[in-house]
Amino acid sequence: MFWPTIPDKITRTGMATQTPTLQSIIDANVKLTPMLEQYYQIKKNYPDALLLFRMGDFYEVFFEDADLISKVLNIAKTHRGKIGGVPIPMAGIPHHAANTYIDRLTGAGLKVAICEQIENPKDAVGIVKRAVTQIVTPSLPYDLDKTAPAENNYLAAMIEKDQKWSIAFLDFGTGEFFGACENKTELQDLLHKYAPKEILTFKGQFESSGEIAQALEQLAPLTTHLAPEYFELKNTRPFIKKLAAGLEHDRLLKEHSEILNAVGVLTYYISCTQQVEKLPHLWPFRLLAPKGKMRVSLNTLMGLEIIPRHPSQFRESVLGHADRTKTAMGARTLRHLFLTPLKELGQIEKRQQAVTHFMSHTEELKNVREKLEEVRDLERILAKSSTGKALPGDLHNFANSLKVYFELEKLFGQFDGIFEQKVEAKLLKDATQLILDIGKAINDELGASAEKGNLIREGYSKERDRLKRLVTNSEAELQKLEDQYKDKTGISKLRIRSNSINGFFIEVTKSHTHKVPKNFERRQTLVNAERYTTPELLTFEKDVTSAQSKLEKLERAIFKEFLESLQGNAQGYLILAQRLAMLDILQSLAWLALQENFVCPKFKNGPRTLQIKQGRHPLIEASLQSGFVAHDIRLDESQYFALITGPNMAGKTTVMREVAIIQFLAQIGSYVPAKEATLSLVDHLFCRLGASDDIQRGQSTFMVEMAETAEILRHATQKSLIIIDEVGRGTSTYDGLSIAWALVEYFIKELKAFTLFATHYHELINVVEELPGGKNLTVDILVQNGHVQFLYHLIERGAAQSFGLYVAKLAGIPPSVLRRSEKLLENLEKETTQEVPFKPNGIQLSFLDPAPVPVIPDYLKAIETAITRIDLTRTTPLEALLKLKDFQDKVLTQ
Repeated sequence: MFWPTIPDKITRTGMATQTPTLQSIIDANVKLTPMLEQYYQIKKNYPDALLLFRMGDFYEVFFEDADLISKVLNIAKTHRGKIGGVPIPMAGIPHHAANTYIDRLTGAGLKVAICEQIENPKDAVGIVKRAVTQIVTPSLPYDLDKTAPAENNYLAAMIEKDQKWSIAFLDFGTGEFFGACENKTELQDLLHKYAPKEILTFKGQFESSGEIAQALEQLAPLTTHLAPEYFELKNTRPFIKKLAAGLEHDRLLKEHSEILNAVGVLTYYISCTQQVEKLPHLWPFRLLAPKGKMRVSLNTLMGLEIIPRHPSQFRESVLGHADRTKTAMGARTLRHLFLTPLKELGQIEKRQQAVTHFMSHTEELKNVREKLEEVRDLERILAKSSTGKALPGDLHNFANSLKVYFELEKLFGQFDGIFEQKVEAKLLKDATQLILDIGKAINDELGASAEKGNLIREGYSKERDRLKRLVTNSEAELQKLEDQYKDKTGISKLRIRSNSINGFFIEVTKSHTHKVPKNFERRQTLVNAERYTTPELLTFEKDVTSAQSKLEKLERAIFKEFLESLQGNAQGYLILAQRLAMLDILQSLAWLALQENFVCPKFKNGPRTLQIKQGRHPLIEASLQSGFVAHDIRLDESQYFALITGPNMAGKTTVMREVAIIQFLAQIGSYVPAKEATLSLVDHLFCRLGASDDIQRGQSTFMVEMAETAEILRHATQKSLIIIDEVGRGTSTYDGLSIAWALVEYFIKELKAFTLFATHYHELINVVEELPGGKNLTVDILVQNGHVQFLYHLIERGAAQSFGLYVAKLAGIPPSVLRRSEKLLENLEKETTQEVPFKPNGIQLSFLDPAPVPVIPDYLKAIETAITRIDLTRTTPLEALLKLKDFQDKVLTQ
């Protein structure tokens, strides 16, 4: 069968080489040995991959690949003879431990081509035939059992047309297959949210899209360049039909036909690298759509610590804190839910009802958690079955997981409205039969294999049992046949013997030859006996000598039938897998609520409201163990903007984060950390927290701050929830105050979205007091005998002062510096008391106001005139320095 290979147009990226290289040997016209010629012919089809060349019990690598692999794996590099007088660099890894080494290579961002011996060396004439059987990359793992169970490994491809980007994602290990059509900004957010491990592209694709190139540079996926023609549907349509049949006729994609180009690239690449004719474990392709979902960017999710910035920080995120799932599928699906919160009340309430059911049936909840412990990763088992890599233990894990589904079937019926797809009765019947058949057929002993002849249980197949007896008990079978012949002939001294020359034969003494039946064929005459054979004995002899290979072949065939059974019903089993995953999420949310004392939020139709009583920040509360001070907050149609002032460390940011987290958790259908919460649905959650710069893009802290604020102003609606912390602090005091002031007026007068706005600009307190729709909040403090105590209660008024010097004292600033700071603060406050007049009804500061025309001072005009009159051709270096010094003095005196 012909498998398409990756074309020569693919180029390798990021691999440093050392001499001698394979190409340098070829260019020198040095005659290669037959083995190296075979290596070269295979290697040239995979120039962007490390070629693991199977030689006996090792995978060998040569030339520049040997240099690279020895560095990445820290293994010895040797030489395999010489060619043209040049030593051939070589390194190797043992076949039995290949999965460990290959995982390390792909973990380093490399691509690996696995070249196997495809014929028995005993049957080979000349060089053993070899071929690449699989390409392994960070997105296409070699051993799915070694991949992180709660993580996805996405492969992605994208197409741009008319400033609209179409992107497709595929996780080969779980079957997830989806895409989206977005503008450039939304595409960047998608890339960061799903963080593909490998990107398929062509040279120059992102030359005119610097932002996307920057996003990919930050994510640092493996970049594989294909020829541009593979990004055209006409060239990849056969691969779509083969691996994603029916997708071209999907009604949802008719309005987004460009995404089929991206899908085509993925299917072409999978077909080339995995050498598969079909992928039954792939989910039906789905188009991500904002309808019914609350929009929230990854920056917001990470800024609020809802999603971790790095996997090592998982447990310090809201997702990590909330994840009480018992299955890998549940953990992965929970992360998807966190990336796409809901804004349809019906779906939210269905999830709430399921959580409420578990909350009121705690014994049932405990039982469900115990049962889900037994569920294995059905999605990855289906992926392994599709590629022929499933093991006997995988089938038993699959069957046991299906058993759990049937044990929990009542709950699936009770929560049926939550699940998108229905389960057909035939699928459940087939699943029941599969459970029984796997139990009867597949040996669950550790290490069972066809090579050992114990893969299939005794009693499942009569032919298999016969062959097994021949392998393990041929003498007994031979004695049984001998006894049959004795009974049939009446010759008590008949014997069945064997030797290396004649094989098996029946030996009868001369005195009994007259009793020999006609079907006994004489083979040899001795002095005192005759030797015979029979068709049965010939068959027995043939069976005994070939029984082991036949037993292996038959057991593999039976096992393959089970894999094909899984593949045939893969789409149905994926539905069962996702139901188990969602049930796992629901019980996880209930267990979280029970353990953390969360309550069910109420959603109110009609006038907007955000009312939280004794709200808590779940992460801070967990870290404190006890003593967290809860907060009450209310926003509504009459007061939708809250300015929060007060000292650092008093808890302003905590309040804002907890409000955003409560709203977010409520819109994924979870209970929330509060005594009571009454909310309206929001369409978009925005967050501008913290100070950071983007050195790679050459953006300062203030530039990043302004860019994020501008993003909010462009996309927020009256139904959004906005969290803004300390805007304007990255620039001068008056610039920052002006911007913050203008934003406050814009949010209150124009946008009217629910907004929490923390600031140290106390001048804004009066602004908010005079504008309908706004109110002031502060975190309460107690000042006593010169000491400040943070009480952390949220109260409705503006802060009296920032207590920055007190915080500096707590931080350990020396007393002498603090005393000087106090004097300077006193002077500055006197000087600036009247400099920032409050004019709430005056002219609104606007980003769109005309820029003021700068006035050039007279002394600078004089310097400009003097510079233009200098005759550079007649000025010595010393004279130039003196003039420069003169100009400098004039500037400094001003």
